[in-house]
Amino acid sequence: MLTIREGTEESAPYKTFLQEKIRAYNDEQSPHHAKKRHTAVRPVHVMVFEEEHIVGGIYGEIYWDWLEVEFLYLPDSLRTQGLGSQLLHRIETLASQSGVDRVLVTTFSFQAYAFYKKHGYETVGVIADYPPGSSQYKLVKQLVPSSGSA
Repeated sequence: MLTIREGTEESAPYKTFLQEKIRAYNDEQSPHHAKKRHTAVRPVHVMVFEEEHIVGGIYGEIYWDWLEVEFLYLPDSLRTQGLGSQLLHRIETLASQSGVDRVLVTTFSFQAYAFYKKHGYETVGVIADYPPGSSQYKLVKQLVPSSGSA
C-alpha cells in the first residue's frame, strides 16, 4: 500500500534519496552527466589577499568544457576600481587554457548583471520577480569563436 507524507522540516535522507535517483536517471539518459560524475570537476579560482587575509575573489568549476562561475565577491571598498574585471578576465584565461570555450554565470539584478553584460556575457534566461522585486539571470559567454564565424 502506498502512502504519501508531507513535511516542512529539513530532511537530509529525503533530499539524498531524490538526488541519487535523479542523478542515476540523468546518467542513463546523458553520457555527459555520467562522465561528469565519474571524472573530477576541476575547481578554478583567483583570490585577492590583503596582507595574509582573503578579502575577495572569484571561484568556478570546469566540466563539460564549460566554466561555471559560482562566486564573485569584492568588498565595497575594492569595487569600481577594475579589480572585478581583472578577476573575471583571469579566471576566463585559466579556463580557456584548460580547453574551456564557454562560461555560464547566474546572477541577480541587484548583484552583477550589468557587470557581466559589460564583459560580453549574453542573457540566455531571465526569471522575473525572483526574488520578489528583482530578477535572476543566466548569462553565457563564448570564449573561443565557434568555427565558421568571422
